[in-house]
Amino acid sequence: MKSIIRNIVLSALLVAAVTGCKKRFKEPPITGKPTDPATTLRPTWQAGQRYIYRVDAVNSTQVPRRNTSTFIRAEVTVGQDLGLTVTNVAQDGSRVLQMELLAIQMETSADDRVTMTFDSENKALFYEDNVLAERLQKLVGARLAFHLSADNKITKVDGTKEFNARTAGSGSIRGVASGVYNRFFSVPFFRDVVEMGMLPADAVKVGDKWTVRRPVNAGLWATSAFLEITNVFKGWQVHDGTNCARLDFAGAFKPNASVRTNDSLVRRIVTAAASPNVAEGTVEGRSWYEPGLALAVETVFDQDITTRSTSAKRPRVRVAGTTNTVVALVDTADTNAPPAAPPPGPAPSTNAPVETVTTTTSSKQHTTIKLIALEPLTKGP
Repeated sequence: MKSIIRNIVLSALLVAAVTGCKKRFKEPPITGKPTDPATTLRPTWQAGQRYIYRVDAVNSTQVPRRNTSTFIRAEVTVGQDLGLTVTNVAQDGSRVLQMELLAIQMETSADDRVTMTFDSENKALFYEDNVLAERLQKLVGARLAFHLSADNKITKVDGTKEFNARTAGSGSIRGVASGVYNRFFSVPFFRDVVEMGMLPADAVKVGDKWTVRRPVNAGLWATSAFLEITNVFKGWQVHDGTNCARLDFAGAFKPNASVRTNDSLVRRIVTAAASPNVAEGTVEGRSWYEPGLALAVETVFDQDITTRSTSAKRPRVRVAGTTNTVVALVDTADTNAPPAAPPPGPAPSTNAPVETVTTTTSSKQHTTIKLIALEPLTKGP
């Protein structure tokens, strides 16, 4: 009896301790004040080690079902491990950063039914969409070399031809998975990961804000819209055991056609980026920059996007041959009877009114880009 009572008491204490920990847990405080000296938060990739970044994303899209008012909920999760290594550093501070796709995972589902699961490191998992699985398998080991200026801006990319050859293949990828595939396995996406465009070009103080405005038709955001995003240096926060600079950002996507600017160059770029789809939405997230590594070690963001596409639907007209004459019905009872005359009235016109159909699709996406390992490079003999 004493043993039973003792076990009950210990269990109650354990539950109370766990509950107390949950209640006491809170986000580490953000420190710093605007009067502190300005800090440079410029990204710099160092030689001598390989950076392993992990990308995870969950995309949930409401797609209208054809010819009905109901929607299909399509979900796609994607993960990839990126190895990044500096292969050359010049005297002017420029360098070459080689990226390799080390591992890939992807799962697709429609209305809670899993349609494909792929893991490059676990071949026991099933996959139903052979075209998508084959494309993903081909991408493992793909490489790109980014030429970076001293301020971490990409000036040249080597290996794009070979990379694009890996992404292509026979057959087509179906549904929402096609958009996710083209977004996360593209040169523009990796360019954004490497450049870390949320970081300020100049030194900043706590509370400083800076706004970025640019057309985006690929990369992290993957929408043919104009992005206006405001970043703020919130202060210093302990993240994964290290004191990091905390940056918060929020912004909105605007259709290209609605952008008004006095800069003719920007107008030309926006016009070139336009597509039949009109996308608008919001993005919100945060990033942690570690001074000791001179890089953003984690970036997390959520984005909501609504896409409207308009298509023309022309009524079908039945014609005989290449003319606009109506197909006549012949009475086969009397084979010697003359052909029946066409009914009175004008022949149907192929210039029938065009019906405009607008389709609206909503999409939510949560993305995390995190440094998960640093591997020192071993020198050869």
